[in-house]
Amino acid sequence: MATELPRFTLPLPAETFLERHWQRRTLFMPAAASGLDYPDADTLAGLALEAEVESRLIRGAGEGPWSLQQGPLEEDAFEGLGERDWTLLVQSVDHFLTPVSLLLDDFGFVPGWRLEDIMISYAAEGGSVGPHFDQYDVFLIQASGHRHWKIGPHCDDAAPQRTDTPLKMLAHMPCEQEFHAGPGDVLYLPPGVAHHGVASDSDCVTWSVGFRAPDYRDLLAEMVAECLANQPEQLYRDAGRAPCPDPGRLEQNDLDNLLSASLGLLDRAQAARAVARWLSTPRQNGLDFIVDEEQIRAGAPDAALVRHGGVRLLRQGDHAWLNGECWTLDAEQAALVDLLAGQRRYRNDQLEPLLTRSAGELLNHWIDQGFFAPL
Repeated sequence: MATELPRFTLPLPAETFLERHWQRRTLFMPAAASGLDYPDADTLAGLALEAEVESRLIRGAGEGPWSLQQGPLEEDAFEGLGERDWTLLVQSVDHFLTPVSLLLDDFGFVPGWRLEDIMISYAAEGGSVGPHFDQYDVFLIQASGHRHWKIGPHCDDAAPQRTDTPLKMLAHMPCEQEFHAGPGDVLYLPPGVAHHGVASDSDCVTWSVGFRAPDYRDLLAEMVAECLANQPEQLYRDAGRAPCPDPGRLEQNDLDNLLSASLGLLDRAQAARAVARWLSTPRQNGLDFIVDEEQIRAGAPDAALVRHGGVRLLRQGDHAWLNGECWTLDAEQAALVDLLAGQRRYRNDQLEPLLTRSAGELLNHWIDQGFFAPL
């Protein structure tokens, strides 16, 4: 059992990183992470068998051929893979393995709602997912083994893609930078930066901390659905209108009336609720996976309470949003939620001053629901 919990430390001030690198420039950070021994390959393979877990098994290298097998996998999927050129990827491992989620406390230099999840890959020598780019920020953390990274230019959806693989893979990626990552090394990539990582040896485990970048189209769809959910039918009315000069035209006055009445259904307060609900909903439901309390106690003996890795918690005004559900807070509960939302493990000296009657009742209810676990 690993006794050290995962840690990441920016090797420069957060202000400098955000000003110079965040969504702008690649940054390689040697020896910036530690405590990455858990989960091992067997644990990852076990997760890939679970129906609730999103996983992929990729085989191939270079020009191919490439194959993609979507999870959940069967146990015999790992038979006959050989010693080279394959990768297992398991998505949202932090949602299922709470000790993994504790790494996210070290990314407090950006708002918690910006964090998405931690994907972990296990690769045999030569294993890769090919040259590609992501539409979100990502920190690639080498846990074990070594990976050779080639970094290309900034790309967008117009970049030519290969059509002969089941993967989203760039047809051509000129190399602008190269890094050889060993255990503890961290590579930050802004959105759209092309990259190609290849395992240099066996037992190559890489953690990928991905960030949530809401698509405004999705947010607008959520807002519209929220605002219309309880709206009664409202039909167009035009009593008292003047005679129509040309029945084949859509007159500007009619168009303006239609637009104003329709857009008037979008209530800002209701739209804000839709956004908070969307941002507080986890990528996957991992609450059925128990918290490994023993491992967390071993790595953090002073911890008294831990948030389940499958919980997203936001404070917004006098409301808490927990996994898409809204809770109205009094002032004492709000002070507790500020602590609970701002980190993932808690000491008694942090909790006790905040545990008034109403705050204690709220926390006990959340513990009963499995959102938090006493240690």
